[in-house]
Amino acid sequence: MKSRNKKLLTVLVLILIVTVFIPGNLTTTSASKSIAINVTANPLSYDPLFAMVDAEKILLANLHEGLVVWDNGVLTPGVAAKWYISADAKTYTFHLKEAYWSNGDQLTAADIELSWKRIITSETATPARSLLDVIKNAKAFREGELTAPEEIGIKALDKRVLQIELEEPCSYFLSLLTFPAFLPVHPKYLQEQDLNFAPGFCSNGPFRIDQVEGGSHAVLVANEHYRGERGNIGEIKVTFLPPKTGVMLFGAGMYDLLEDPPFSMFGEYTDRLVQVPTMGTGFLYLNTRRPPLDNPLFRKALSAAINRDILVAKIFGYAGVPATGLIPPGMADSKSGSDFRQTGGDLIGAADGKRCLELLYEAGYPNEDGYPEMEILAVDSLIPLEMAKTVAEMWEINLGLKTKIKAVRYEEFLELAAENRFYTARQGWTGDYPDPMTFFQLFHSEAEENFSGYQNPEYDYWLSTARQTMDSISRYKIYHRLEERLISDLPVIPLYFSVKPYLVSSKLTGVNYTPQGYPLFQKAWKMD
Repeated sequence: MKSRNKKLLTVLVLILIVTVFIPGNLTTTSASKSIAINVTANPLSYDPLFAMVDAEKILLANLHEGLVVWDNGVLTPGVAAKWYISADAKTYTFHLKEAYWSNGDQLTAADIELSWKRIITSETATPARSLLDVIKNAKAFREGELTAPEEIGIKALDKRVLQIELEEPCSYFLSLLTFPAFLPVHPKYLQEQDLNFAPGFCSNGPFRIDQVEGGSHAVLVANEHYRGERGNIGEIKVTFLPPKTGVMLFGAGMYDLLEDPPFSMFGEYTDRLVQVPTMGTGFLYLNTRRPPLDNPLFRKALSAAINRDILVAKIFGYAGVPATGLIPPGMADSKSGSDFRQTGGDLIGAADGKRCLELLYEAGYPNEDGYPEMEILAVDSLIPLEMAKTVAEMWEINLGLKTKIKAVRYEEFLELAAENRFYTARQGWTGDYPDPMTFFQLFHSEAEENFSGYQNPEYDYWLSTARQTMDSISRYKIYHRLEERLISDLPVIPLYFSVKPYLVSSKLTGVNYTPQGYPLFQKAWKMD
């Protein structure tokens, strides 16, 4: 009896804590509903250029709107009403909607020009800088070959016309624009550092910041100057509590959406689970320059010996799904609304103990006497090490291969991988934009991230062709061939696809998600 009373007291205390953290009471009207959500980290920046953690990006995705937006797997107009692509596919002309900042100022093409040039001219290195290298003179300016920002191919032709010139045709350019750093920022903040116009507090998307209490909560309210389609959400109350606390309060009906609930506490809430793709694939690099990994049959034996279902269940819970190819779910195929992974199907198949031994025999290892010792290089942290240990156990059980784990700091991992001083290495990749090119370019023979040393002139040729093929049907045919080639050659062994779990109330409908897996409440509806 004492134990039960203690648990009840704990829940009551947590409810009192959240009553303090969540400002005000949840009020609802027929026209403007209020929702409560919990994200698991305290945002430190609302600036799209410097946002790092998921909590920051979740809020930014609802506060700002880019030129184009990702809507259920389809690129649709955002701030841009329409755009034209020149015959040589090197010039994009965007015609903007009549749009406004949350303080009532008109949003102009010059605002976007200034926001993007800030990325290129910033002295702080960010991932977005290299993504914009496709724009004319962007890379030359970044590397100091040019000093005049006016020569960068981003120009406002008038208040509502923005022209972008590229170095060469880039078939995935529009997909690039979904990257969070490309969201516009009010020019007064950029030019004068006026905090009244700081990102989020002055925003151009469906919501704006009304209140922020550092480390405790934030309140987002509907941006009355936003002219896009919206549901009935007028207020979002956001707290930054630990996931375990959030699950208990979700069960009490105090939250409408919960980020990253702990796997161990799902219990009766599994029917409210939503697993959202995040454009991430975890894999093992195989050093194709070192025997026996230079033998494709040996590499295939290693892959066939891995039970991905067990691997994911043991290590990730609801935060991963077994890989069935290199390209993760959530990226569109050539047809509107289609999914590349679904179209491509399962290219890997289930673990096969008999087949993996047959492949090892065909590779020239008919008995255990000649087996080489393997090594997995991994970053010295919990998940990479647990994954490396689990894979090593599977190789020993199914193939008889002895495998060592080499745990190192992240900086040392990158150094060893870049210098080819490894056999296999546990790593992964999260795409920057929702197009398969974000993965395929990793395996170009000259790519910096091509740690496997994969060399295939035919692959390089078709990769270059796909980059400049504007016809989507033709381009995606090439994409599927590229993936099939990679899975056949296996410079990497795909292990799992990253997904982001949420618990979502049955009363909340119409929530969309960005390609990175962040919830969007613009078109959401809350029922009584």
